[in-house]
Amino acid sequence: MNEIKIYLAHRTSTRFIEQQVNLIRKYFKHSNDSILKIYGFVDCPINPDNMRHLWLKLGVEPIEIPQIIDNINRCNACVSVSFGLAFNYVYKNYILSDKHISIIMENDVFPFKEINIDNYVKDYEICGDIRFNASFLPIRITHFWLGFIIFNNKLMTDREKFSGLCTDIIPRNSNNKYWTDCGGTSYYWITAKQRSIRQMVTNGNENYNGFTSLQCTPHNITYDIQNLPGVFRENYNPYYRVLVYDNCLIHLERMGKEDQNAKFDWWVNCYNKII
Repeated sequence: MNEIKIYLAHRTSTRFIEQQVNLIRKYFKHSNDSILKIYGFVDCPINPDNMRHLWLKLGVEPIEIPQIIDNINRCNACVSVSFGLAFNYVYKNYILSDKHISIIMENDVFPFKEINIDNYVKDYEICGDIRFNASFLPIRITHFWLGFIIFNNKLMTDREKFSGLCTDIIPRNSNNKYWTDCGGTSYYWITAKQRSIRQMVTNGNENYNGFTSLQCTPHNITYDIQNLPGVFRENYNPYYRVLVYDNCLIHLERMGKEDQNAKFDWWVNCYNKII
């Protein structure tokens, strides 16, 4: 039996845990010879027990994330560096040993339509959103957004070389260093050779290609309500700026980092509809 393993990246807050788990179980489908297993980050510098107990209550296996990784105290690091370290810790200690499919998701990313995971990543090594540092064109530092990635471990080559760290990148054929967001070091894996990548694109920017487009433009939905699935349109405010990937995943965008009460209330109403 193949195991599809899902790793949910939550830090400190438990706000979206139950909603995310419920929606994954409702909308993530798989082949008859696969089963779904969910793992949750226990990533709390202070009093992690609440998060751990909630994962267990939901039937999710907790993963303890160290606060000091690679001799860096994540409590003193910026969000990008901290998340990159936590991602890499899980990738090296868990995902690398997975035999079938692994998925890693940020805390404010949710499915709202059925997705057959086996079929979605079939024939691809990896699936995700390819971004690049537009400030330094024509030097293109292509890398994955870490918010949602599917690893097809049966097809993915050079798996041990993949990284999501936030570091300075030296592009190939260049001596200059450029800072990138977390996920930046995936540049080296992406560009090492020809890869089979399924690029996820946002509603309203369906023609985007991380390798050929002139601008990196994941599309936040504001007034262009036509790009928002109907179930989310009621009481939507342009400043919510959500992103919708492949018309099946919604990224609330910064809801895991900021207190936006009106946006949260809007999301709760949406959740009640799609659950």
